[in-house]
Amino acid sequence: MALALCGLLACVGAQAAPETLMEWRFDQAGELEGWGLPSHVADLRVEDGAMRGTITGRDPFVISPRFGLAATPWQSIEVRLRTNCGGGAQVFWTNTTETQYGGFSSRKNTSFTAIGDGQWHEYRIRPYWHTEKRIILLRLDLPMPKATDGPRTFAVDYIRIVGDEPDTAATRTEWDFADPDQAWAEDPDAPGSLTSGPVRIPVDERFWLSVEMSTRRGQSAYVRWVSDEHPGLNERRFPLRPDGETHVYNVDMSGSRQWSGELLMIELTPSATEDDEVEVQRISICEEPLGPPDVTVTWAGLEEATNRVGSRAPLGIALSNAGGEPARGLRIADLRLPEGVRVVSEGDWRALPVVYPCATTTHRVELMAAAPVTGQAEIRLAGEDALSETVAAPIVVTPGLGLPPADYVPEPQPVESDYEIGAYYYPGWQSMAKWDRVRRPAPERKPVLGWYDEANPECVDWQIKWAVEHGISFFMVDWYWSAGSRHNEHWLEALAEARYRKYLKWCVMWANHNRPGTHSEDDQRAVTQYWLDHCFNMPEYYRIDNKPVVIIWSPARMRKDMGGSEGLHGLLDISREMARAAGYDGICFIAMKWPEASTDANIVAGLADEGFDMTTIYHYMGHGGEAEDPKRSPFELVAESTLPFLRAWRDAHPLPFMPALSTGWDSQPWHGDRATTIFGRSVELFRGLCEDVREFADESGLWRLALGPLNEWGEGSYIEPCAEFGFEMYDAVRDTFCTEPAGGWPPNIAPVDVGLGPYDFPAVEPRTAWDFSDGAQGWGRMMGLGEFAAADGAITFTTSSPDPALSVTIDDLPARVWAAVAIRMSIDATSRDGERGQLFWSTTTAQPSEATSMTFELIGDGAM
Repeated sequence: MALALCGLLACVGAQAAPETLMEWRFDQAGELEGWGLPSHVADLRVEDGAMRGTITGRDPFVISPRFGLAATPWQSIEVRLRTNCGGGAQVFWTNTTETQYGGFSSRKNTSFTAIGDGQWHEYRIRPYWHTEKRIILLRLDLPMPKATDGPRTFAVDYIRIVGDEPDTAATRTEWDFADPDQAWAEDPDAPGSLTSGPVRIPVDERFWLSVEMSTRRGQSAYVRWVSDEHPGLNERRFPLRPDGETHVYNVDMSGSRQWSGELLMIELTPSATEDDEVEVQRISICEEPLGPPDVTVTWAGLEEATNRVGSRAPLGIALSNAGGEPARGLRIADLRLPEGVRVVSEGDWRALPVVYPCATTTHRVELMAAAPVTGQAEIRLAGEDALSETVAAPIVVTPGLGLPPADYVPEPQPVESDYEIGAYYYPGWQSMAKWDRVRRPAPERKPVLGWYDEANPECVDWQIKWAVEHGISFFMVDWYWSAGSRHNEHWLEALAEARYRKYLKWCVMWANHNRPGTHSEDDQRAVTQYWLDHCFNMPEYYRIDNKPVVIIWSPARMRKDMGGSEGLHGLLDISREMARAAGYDGICFIAMKWPEASTDANIVAGLADEGFDMTTIYHYMGHGGEAEDPKRSPFELVAESTLPFLRAWRDAHPLPFMPALSTGWDSQPWHGDRATTIFGRSVELFRGLCEDVREFADESGLWRLALGPLNEWGEGSYIEPCAEFGFEMYDAVRDTFCTEPAGGWPPNIAPVDVGLGPYDFPAVEPRTAWDFSDGAQGWGRMMGLGEFAAADGAITFTTSSPDPALSVTIDDLPARVWAAVAIRMSIDATSRDGERGQLFWSTTTAQPSEATSMTFELIGDGAM
C-alpha cells in the first residue's frame, strides 16, 4: 500500500524502553514453571529449553501459575512459539477465579494467528486489559487441529509480559497532516495502519470521527481504538469511495458502546486493499459531521417489481449526503428515457429535496410506457453540490397478462422436480417500523407484495403460489422459543388460515438465540409438547421417514447449558421419546451452527455423537480465502467457492447433510457500517451457483437441498420476487432444478395482474406525540408481546418473553431540539422490584443498539 499523510510519516512521542514485568523461559529441563492444567494437550513437558506438548483435541490450552500484576493499557504479551498446527490462537486473561471456567470468559481474550510451518515465530499480543485492574492468570489457547492433520505438536520458548508506559499523552482532537508535527506513525505491528500513539480524549460528547482522505482501490477502511472504560481493541469499519478524489468520511460512533469515557489510543487502517494509493489529509474527533455536501446516487430504478404497459411506473432516485452540510437546490438537469416512455408526474418533478448531512432520501418521478420496453434511463443532476457523472437506471416495462380480475390469489400450479428444495423463511415483518429500516436505505429491496403484512393469509397464499411454481417444496421457518416465551409467530398463524397451505410443507428452525441457562430437561419437555400440540399435527409439517424435522440453530447453546455433549444428547433423547409416544418414529434433528463454513470432520463427528441426524447451514458466506477484506467481498467469490466447499463438506462428513445455496448477504439496513457486505450479487451469478449445486447433487446423490433465506430483507439474504430482481432469482431455481411442463412454465402473476393488492402497511402519519385516541397510531408489536390492542386512549398488551418490545416509525427529528421522551404507562403489580424499561432509537447513521438506548425504572403497582 502506498500510504501518505500529505507528507512524511513521523514518529510518535518519546516512550520509555519496554520493561519485562513477568517472564517464563522454560530453560530448566522438567520445570514447567507453574504452567499446567492442560486441556486436549498430552505429554506436557519442558525439554530442550521449551515447553512442549501434543495437541489431542478441539480445545487445546495450558494455564499459567497464579501471579499478580497491576494492569495497564500499554502492556503486551510476547510469545515465541513453534507449531505444525496453524490457525487461530488466543490468550485469555483474568483477575478472578470465580467463573464457570475458573476465572476465564469469552469476553476476556485476545486472538492472534499462529503460523503452522514448524518454525519459530515471535508474537506480540496487545490485550488492553486495563479495566481488569489486576491480572492473576493467563491461558494460552493453541490452534484447533483438523481431523486430517495427523499428530500436531507445539513448543513455547518463552512467554513474557512487557510494559511500554508512555511519558506523555496527546489531548488534541484534530490532526491536520499538512503540519508534519501532527503526523501519526505507521504501526509496526500492523503494516498499513496508522496509530495516534498515546492520547487522552474525552468522547462522551464527541460521537463523530471525521477522516479526510482519498483512495483509488479500497472498499473499506477501519478505525480501532482503546477506551479507558472498556477492555480490548475496539473496531469499526466504514465504506470508501475509491475514485481517487478527496472525500470527508464522517463515521457515527454513537452506535458503539465502547466509544465512551476517554480514548487512550486510535488506529486507522485507511484501506483494507493491498497496493492501494491512499492520502490521508485530516482526522478529527468532533461533535458534528464535517465537510461540504457530498451527494451520491446510491440507487436508481423502477420502485415496483411489476411494471405493465399503460400503468404508472415510479422511477426512484436514492440520494445520500456523506458531508457535514445540507445539499440544497439540486435538480434533474437531464433525463433521457427509452423510446416510448414519458414522464407523467405533475408539478416540478425536476426539483430534488434537500439532502441533509449523513442522511438519505428518495426522489420519485412517475413514468408511463406506451409499449413494452427493456432499456435504461440516464439521469444527470445539476446544482452546486451535484455529481458530475450521469447515472443509469434500468427500465423494464412488460405487457399486461390479459387476465381478468380475481376475487383471490389464483390457484397454484406446482412444477415437478427430481430435487427436494427447501428454503429458510424469516417471519420478521409485522409492522411498518420493521420495514422502514429496509425501505429507507435499500428501496430496491421492495417486494412484489409491497411492504406487506405477514399476518395476512392472502400474502401467505401468494408466497406459497410463487414458491411451489418455482420448485420450492418446503419452508424452514425461523421459530423463537426461550423458556416458554415465543414471538414472531404471526406468519405461522396466517399459514394456518391460508387457503393453499396444502401445497407447501414447513418445519421448525428453532432459532434458539436464548439467554444462558434456559435449556434444561424440563424446558425440552415443554418445547417438545408444544411442537406435538401445535406443529407436528399439521398435515403440512415436513417429515423425513415419518420423523418430524426440527433444525437447531445453535447446538452450542444447548451443549453449554447442559454442561457438555452428554447433556445435549439427553435433550434430544427426551424429545424423541415423546414423539414416539405420540405415534411418530422419532424426530429428525438437524444441526446448523457448527460453525457454518467448517468442514472439519472432528466437529461434525461430535454432532453425530450428540445424536443429530443431519447437518445443514443457514448461509454460505465463504470466499475461498480470496477476499482482500472478508467484511466486504464480491458475491462472485461466494459463487466460485461453493462447489469446492460442498465437496470438502461431503468428504469430511460422517452425517448426511443438506447442501446449501447462498441467497446473498448485505446487512447494512440492520447493521450500518458494522455490516458484513457481499456485493455484486446478480441473476447470472446466482444462476451459475444453482447449476454448480445441481452438479454436486447429481454426483453426490444428495437431492435434498437448502436455499438460504428467501426474505431476510434486512440481512440482505433474499430472492423472493422484488423490485431489484423481479422473479428472475426464482426463475433461476426453477430453470435449473425443475422439469418444464409441456405447456410451458406457469406465468409469473403479480397481484396487480388480477386486480389484487396492494398489501402494504398503511402509511403512518408523522407525529411526535401519541395519545392513542384513534387506535395504535403506528405503534405495533416487535417481539415478546401477546395480546395487543388499542382502545379507550391507550394501548394494552401482555408480555410473553423476558425481552418484550413495541416500536413505531417517526420522521427524522433533530436530536438537539427533541431532547426528551415522556411515557405514561402502567404495569400490573406482578412486576418484580428493580425491573427497568429501555428506550431504543435509531438515527440516520446508527441502528438501534445498546449504545443508542437508555433505561428507566419501572413501577409495578398497577397505576399510571
